Amino acid sequence: MTLLPNKLNNDYKGSKIAIYGLYPVFALYIFRSLVHFLSENSGLIGIATIKELPIIDTINPNNLVYLFASLWGATQVSLTIILLILFIKYKNLVPLIYMICLLDHCFRLISGLLHPLTEEYYINTPPGVIGNSPLLIYFMLMFYLSLKKGRA
Repeated sequence: MTLLPNKLNNDYKGSKIAIYGLYPVFALYIFRSLVHFLSENSGLIGIATIKELPIIDTINPNNLVYLFASLWGATQVSLTIILLILFIKYKNLVPLIYMICLLDHCFRLISGLLHPLTEEYYINTPPGVIGNSPLLIYFMLMFYLSLKKGRA
């Protein structure tokens, strides 16, 4: 298998495990992106358990935080739709889909290092923080399997 095939088609030759491995990824991406995009507080309170900021001089800074989280969710929705289209239409791009997921995850980790939130920002540890390392390992393994030639 190659990362960037010359012809786009459904002729996927990598491991079938990598194909089935995309289903939970898409479920996670759909849920996460829609929650961040559409929920009232962008999922930051109920799911990420981030503490709300205090109102200062009648200005609620949380509205700004929710706006940027919702914009991020909109980007996640767009990415998810593009990845789903690629998966449905061109199965031989499965390695590229995993590469994109891996890059996206690495950029998230880098953002967390550049702008770390310490414990006082959270009520509980968010699921995204707990799942960071396992998801990184999962994406690396699935990317490898997607490139590995499957059985005939």
